[in-house]
Amino acid sequence: MRALWENPLLRYHLLGATRHRWQRQPWLYGTATLGIGLVYLLVLQLTVFMEAAIGVTMGLALFVMCIAAPLMAYSLFSSEYEKQTWESLALTRLTAREIFWGKYGAALTRVALTTLLFAPFILGTPRTNSYVTAASFATLFGWGTLLVSVSLWLSFKLKRTLNTAATLYAGQVFVLWLLPMLYTTALSLNYLSDYILRDLISSVQSYTDAFGTWIFALFNGAFIVYANPFFVATELERMGELTPYWWDTQHDWTPYQEGLYFMLWGFVQSIFYLGLALLLAGLTYRGIKISWRK
Repeated sequence: MRALWENPLLRYHLLGATRHRWQRQPWLYGTATLGIGLVYLLVLQLTVFMEAAIGVTMGLALFVMCIAAPLMAYSLFSSEYEKQTWESLALTRLTAREIFWGKYGAALTRVALTTLLFAPFILGTPRTNSYVTAASFATLFGWGTLLVSVSLWLSFKLKRTLNTAATLYAGQVFVLWLLPMLYTTALSLNYLSDYILRDLISSVQSYTDAFGTWIFALFNGAFIVYANPFFVATELERMGELTPYWWDTQHDWTPYQEGLYFMLWGFVQSIFYLGLALLLAGLTYRGIKISWRK
């Protein structure tokens, strides 16, 4: 950890670049920081007083992460090409690993800080439990890590900041909205939407059933929806609902809640996000190593 912190590139991206921006335009960044801070406190106050459910809280956190996470990494490599500083960086004594962790480590640190910013929202949510709270943090951090990994990889491959940003945000719209909408529309035409997305989960009564359901979701395409972080947030809200009494059978979510618990809902998706992020980070590091050859 000490060797990582002593990496000059990491310290530059975390502290140096930020300090230089503040020195150049203190009024602009000061006003932006004050405005964002006031909005943050206002939204926190409204969320706490209105007793928003975890689905609303996570939806807000994921929306911010979808916007902020790409901004943390989409120009880390493309700016080097555009400013023609890539060759100058190659002349330093930094190795490919130090360059990779200097940039990727700074982006991951910002994702972790953004996740912590939403800790008061998630911890202050009523009608929830420790499982839902932990799964919410894991999902939020995992999705942010995946976004910065994709951003870093695209920035290295495309070598253009504008192209990287356009691909990132257009890709999110397609993956998070258009693709699930097309899939659910196709299911609704065959009257399979409710069965595939929710009724199937109610039949899960063991970890063996859960494993089979995840495998089934990969083959029938339901994983497109199950892996969507906003859908994850919606179902986490159901896991925080109180189990109804025997006389209240109108909203009996007990089989569905148990199925979600057996499926390790939230944690499985976060592992998937982190695994895919690790793959993309490995491809980026491999590309840097080939370019550096040291």
